[in-house]
Amino acid sequence: MPAAPEVQQLADPEFPPVFAGHAVAADADPFAVAVEGAVSGSYGAGDVVWSEDCRRAAAAFILEPETPLVVAAQMVPVMMVALGDAVGAIGPPNLALTFRWPGTILANGGIVGKVAFRAPDNAVAADIPDQIVVGFELALDTSANSRGEPGLDPNVTALYEEGCGELDRTSIIEAVARHFLSWIDGWTHDGFRAAHQSWLSRAHDQDQQIDVAADCGARSGKMVGMDEDGGLLIQAEGQTVLVPLCTALGVGA
Repeated sequence: MPAAPEVQQLADPEFPPVFAGHAVAADADPFAVAVEGAVSGSYGAGDVVWSEDCRRAAAAFILEPETPLVVAAQMVPVMMVALGDAVGAIGPPNLALTFRWPGTILANGGIVGKVAFRAPDNAVAADIPDQIVVGFELALDTSANSRGEPGLDPNVTALYEEGCGELDRTSIIEAVARHFLSWIDGWTHDGFRAAHQSWLSRAHDQDQQIDVAADCGARSGKMVGMDEDGGLLIQAEGQTVLVPLCTALGVGA
């Protein structure tokens, strides 16, 4: 089993000027704190809540979109693509990060993290939400991602188990923030197409039989792609079925 780096005092992440970092204790959920802060108004556009936990890299970004929620939800695949690029740039060359719709991150086939999304409870898919929160979490140490000993669950892993011993919480959060900002800029000017293509190039379940649980009910079929809004396209009983992204995320009802 690859050894995790010795525990050390890490510097706080440095963010691009458009972002303002806010640390929370290791035992706090930065995504939940960001959602609460967005609702109360204590956090606004550009605020980033990040965890001091060294066993994982976790942060949540508050954004104030200028697009309807159905479009703003594309920040989930955009964040996933940013994660893939960020870890790919600073991690080992043999690390294969792949994506499972709507927000699961896998490393060499094992679940290593996730992307989460929240919009106001009263938000409607066709309307512009006041704010959204997009968060990510990547397990560095197996203790942050499973209850058992490393290797007991082949479906779950951590970055240190996959040869990423040189990475740490701070370097990952910084890299993700930079790449996320770059992808947001591209998305703002050129639309979703580039992120859509990049996401599909890392799709873990492409052309595979999958089961999807969503508010509209459980769906089973072969994954055939994503639509232009980030919804899942599956083929079942000779028909192509769409599971909207907002539906899977539980927003915009």
